[in-house]
Amino acid sequence: MGLALLAGLPWLLSVWQWQRGEVRADQLAAFDTAGQRPAAALLARPTRAVPDMSRVRLHGQPVAAPLLLANTLLDGRPGVRVLVPVALADGSAVLVDRGWLADTQAGLTLPPLPAELDGRWLPLPPRFTLPGAVSGTHGRVDAIDPAQLASRLGRPLRSGVVVLGQTAAPLHPWPARPPFDPRRHYGYALQWLLLGLCLITGSVRLWRRS
Repeated sequence: MGLALLAGLPWLLSVWQWQRGEVRADQLAAFDTAGQRPAAALLARPTRAVPDMSRVRLHGQPVAAPLLLANTLLDGRPGVRVLVPVALADGSAVLVDRGWLADTQAGLTLPPLPAELDGRWLPLPPRFTLPGAVSGTHGRVDAIDPAQLASRLGRPLRSGVVVLGQTAAPLHPWPARPPFDPRRHYGYALQWLLLGLCLITGSVRLWRRS
């Protein structure tokens, strides 16, 4: 009886992992669908609009030195994401992700940022919270402090980052598509399901012997 009751836990975990896989699959489908629509003007959206992974276009000028977001890997190589604060015509600012640089290239001079930009409107990178992490508004940082950055720029900061689809050497485009794979969760769901079946089979055999 104890094994039979214990078998219910893997079943619940299997359903949970399957549901997570469905959520991830929906997110990827939404990303792909948004990429098929024409780019819309970022200025047409409210300053506090939530990033929705859609394509946007903007026209602006850099208003501060780039932030170098450290602890970012691309194809297994360590490097930084180059985030540039850009001023928009409505008085707000937005971070533009110019792309990725290997750590060995972080000191190179970069080409000028084009005035006309096109990219994906994504949430800000997650905070890096390990001990010793540096949260700041300029230079090399592990996390971005949006409130302090807005104060430093003297203008409202939009709540996302525009990840450019194209960039110039030595920069490499940062992959905007979410990196998760729903199949991993489906695989976990199958593993928990098989474990539950094994527990049920074992409990039935023990019950018959007793």
